[in-house]
Amino acid sequence: MRRSTILIGLLVVAGLAAAAAFAYDAARPRVHPIKAADAREHDLDAPQPQFARDAEGRAELFGPARVVEGDVLEIQGMRARLWTIDAPDLAQTCLDKDGASFACGQAARAHLEKLIAGRKVACRPEGPPQDGDGWQGLCFVADAPCADAAGPCASDLASLNLAMVRQGWAVDLEGQYSEPESDAQADRAGLWAGRFDEPEVWRARAKTAAPAG
Repeated sequence: MRRSTILIGLLVVAGLAAAAAFAYDAARPRVHPIKAADAREHDLDAPQPQFARDAEGRAELFGPARVVEGDVLEIQGMRARLWTIDAPDLAQTCLDKDGASFACGQAARAHLEKLIAGRKVACRPEGPPQDGDGWQGLCFVADAPCADAAGPCASDLASLNLAMVRQGWAVDLEGQYSEPESDAQADRAGLWAGRFDEPEVWRARAKTAAPAG
């Protein structure tokens, strides 16, 4: 008898709780879908966080990155060139280890995309500003802006710049990565597996061959 009484009491409590939940859901204010869409649009228009700037006023960059070329990213709407390296242009072709032609510029871009693998990228400006060259610097796969990360962004040891040279999909421009480039060449990594023109040489040749007009 006592168990029956307890069971009845539990059922009554559960029923009251369900009724209260239904009453709350029915009474709570509803947000019109148009207002909800306006709120989302407002959030997108909100000012983005500002990161540290260097002496020349160049801001650090952080966020999802779109790979434009093997040495160029687009972050926060700005094109960021990977400092002191040069990757083949998208239209450039090279020869693979078997002597067959392949689109090495597109392969370099695909390799950089693979290194990033959809993760966020943090970049800090580096080197003197170059006329007409826009933003340039060191870029890292990172979970936080360089300004807030004492580790990876304080060094270029794990930068995308170095990785592209060491893995053979870009060349060193100013001697910053001469040793990694030599290692890539010795390992016949990436472009070094076959034959290729230095990107700068290829661009000059393509410009000369282009019809005037």
